[in-house]
Order: sequence, then structure tokens, then C-alpha cells
Amino acid sequence: MSLIPTDWALATTHIASDYICLQFCAIVGVAPKILPPPELDVVLMLGCSHLARILADAYLNPVTIDFDMTRYSEVLQKQERGVNPGREEFLLTQYPPDREIILECPAVVLDKFGLIVLWYLPGAIDAAIQNDMISATMMMSGPLGKSITCGTSPKEKWRTDESNFQISEHGLTSGCINLSPGWFLQAHPAPQFQPEVSVTLKSNDGAAYCQAMCRPAALVAAALRVMHSGLYWSSLTTQLGLGVWADTHQTQTMGTRLREWASVFTVVAVMCNRYTPLHRDALSRAQWFDRMTSVGGYTSA
Repeated sequence: MSLIPTDWALATTHIASDYICLQFCAIVGVAPKILPPPELDVVLMLGCSHLARILADAYLNPVTIDFDMTRYSEVLQKQERGVNPGREEFLLTQYPPDREIILECPAVVLDKFGLIVLWYLPGAIDAAIQNDMISATMMMSGPLGKSITCGTSPKEKWRTDESNFQISEHGLTSGCINLSPGWFLQAHPAPQFQPEVSVTLKSNDGAAYCQAMCRPAALVAAALRVMHSGLYWSSLTTQLGLGVWADTHQTQTMGTRLREWASVFTVVAVMCNRYTPLHRDALSRAQWFDRMTSVGGYTSA
């Protein structure tokens, strides 16, 4: 029996993750086939079935590189952002790439000790869910447009600097925003500060944004359960813990947004028509997976 409250959007996400996980196991031959759960709507159910197949195709197509990812992560300094050319040249000399690999179909990339460092899943999100993503992005045109900055150092504010954005060919508004039902603001860590709802979700449109993201968020979370089950369960526990915290501290807005939030990730970044320089996420960990889901056409990734 699930411990997730039934009125939380995350409850449906967890059902979807169960289905994808079992479907994945059936396709790779370690479990019997199952029927889709009746709680999922047709669009989400079809999206889950498609994603399970792509995940299985990737898992059955391993690509090994002669690289020690654990040793590489250990040599990185705390808060290293990957934007220092001299430092990057040193790391490249000490840990040269094995060879150039072009991935043209679903695959998992393993280091020389069998550690999965990348899941490459082209076409994993079907057309119907991609339409959900485009619709949600169009709903966020207002905050996206206001997010772009100018007059600052592009190296310091590159995530929102105008030099890294281009005009959309499909009527979408360029920009980069973060959405979270409960996170610590930049430079406001625990225990001195308390988690807050992101500005975008505090707006009158916050509930609509959460609703528009439900299906894509469910698929992304379900994929994480297959790719990194430990991180999935830790993330789920964090969300439930935030719910208890919000109830204890009587923060109504956070409690409401948590009920509407369908992702196991506490933050979703929406990037529209942005060029992203090579970098590292300084606050991440080697044991974690970042998830990047793209929609639309692009020349390289």
C-alpha cells in the first residue's frame, strides 16, 4: 500500500513508475508481462509503455568507455563549475577521453568498471507528451520573458544572460525559470533558512503550471525509478518529508503546491531556446543523475 496521500499528484506518478518499472523488467526478460493500471489515463499509459520500451532498448545496448568516473569525480574540487579554461585543460590532460562516440540509438554508457554514467534515450517521450511540454512552456511565456537578464557578466549569470538565447521559430518565448514547491533560495541554505515555494509557483498561475506539467513530470520520475531507484526513493521520501514540514509549520501555499506537484524532483528548470555553455552543476553529486528532457528540433546536444 502506498504511503503517498491519494490527493497528491505524486500518487499517480508513483503508479506510473510502478508500471514502467515492471514493464521494463518484462521486456528485458526478468519478469512476466503485466497489464497497465486502470488509474492511468490513456495518454499517460501509452507514454509509459513507449518509455519502458526505450529504456529497455538502451539497457540492452551498453557502450563501455575506458574511463574511471569515480576517480574523476574524486579529483574535482568542491563547488567546481567547469568554466575555468586552465583547470579544464589540466583535467583533460589527466583524464583524456577514451574516444569519440556517436550515439544514434538508445544506449547506456558505462565506465571501465561497469558504472552507468549516462542513459541516452532519443525518442523516449512520445508525441502526445511532447505536446503537453510545449503547451506548458507556452503557458509560462510571461515569467520566461522576464527571466532574461542583460548588463551583467555573462560568465556569472550565463543561465539567464541574453547572449545565450535565440529567437524561437515556433512562437515560444525564450527564457529560463525554476519551479519548485519547496526549495532553499540561492545563498539561503539550511539550517539558517527555511524552504520556500519558488516565485513562479507562488503566482496565481502556479496551480495551472503544475497541472500542465503532470504527465511529463510523471514520465521523467518513472524513468528515474528504472535508471537510479535509490535516488527515486530518496527523492520521494524528501517530498513526503516536505509535506509533513509544511503541515507542521502551517505553510498553506507550500502544502497546496506539494499536492499539485507531480515530480519526485524538488526543482524543475524550464529552458527555452537557450544555448548552454559547457559547465558542471556545482551543487550536484557524482552519485546523482541530472535529467534533461528536450522537445523540438536542435542541431546538436
